[in-house]
Amino acid sequence: MTALRQYKIAVVQLQTSDHLKNNLEKIEKMIRTAAKEGAKLIAFPEVMNVIDTRVPSYSENDGGETFRLISHLAKSLGVYIHGGSWSETIPDSNKHYNTSYLFNDQGEVVGKYRKIHTFDITDPSGNVYRESDTVASGNELVVVDTPLGKLGFAICYDLRFPELHRLLALKGAQIIFNPSDFNLMTGKDHWEVLLRARAIENGVYMVAADQHGQNAKMLAYGNSLVVNPWGTVVARAADGEQILYAEIDLDSLDEVRGRMQTLENRQIAAYDLSENADKQDKSC
Repeated sequence: MTALRQYKIAVVQLQTSDHLKNNLEKIEKMIRTAAKEGAKLIAFPEVMNVIDTRVPSYSENDGGETFRLISHLAKSLGVYIHGGSWSETIPDSNKHYNTSYLFNDQGEVVGKYRKIHTFDITDPSGNVYRESDTVASGNELVVVDTPLGKLGFAICYDLRFPELHRLLALKGAQIIFNPSDFNLMTGKDHWEVLLRARAIENGVYMVAADQHGQNAKMLAYGNSLVVNPWGTVVARAADGEQILYAEIDLDSLDEVRGRMQTLENRQIAAYDLSENADKQDKSC
């Protein structure tokens, strides 16, 4: 593919069920529709292929059923596909990775990211949620240089960690994917705010495909978004499963970064995020 500075992106909002075959059939139809509408890049939400009460309900190695379908469609339709995420098997382990794949227009994997931040919290009622009991954390930041720009990767809960997104921007990311299965309760207050903040802070496009509606685990928020580097929401999904379209303009991104030089104006010497750092003047 020739390098493009302006192009159409498709963001797919799903309500993923516990039936792999049905989900993959639906995913294929949406990819074909988006490609027919001229999208050069198609993005999906977290856990795109199966959501079940079992953990994980379905997991596959590279080359598994979901992998093969997305690779085939990317090649046959000549599009880039960001596969949201699905469970990647870890041999001889009771855990799995929550993994994003980027397939190029030849059906090749050119980017692979394993979710770094697992959702481990105790809520005010004392209920404990420990995603790390079943999901192993990745440890690699991923930015891929493509004809569609430099693409960075995050997944769902990663959105709450500005350090990750800043480092992706410093590695050159112009577009950051944040596929999610975001809960309705937190989503209504935090989803858009966090996505717009990450876009503004780093001068990037945020592409956030979300699950929608009741699934086997929770009520998902939906409201899939594309946010431009100025922090403006340029596309928003309504209720239900759908394909959201937006225009990516990397020349506009360069213009925003030229006006708001936050990456250049960082004061690195003043930053120390280590837990043992205690360099503040106690007299202040």
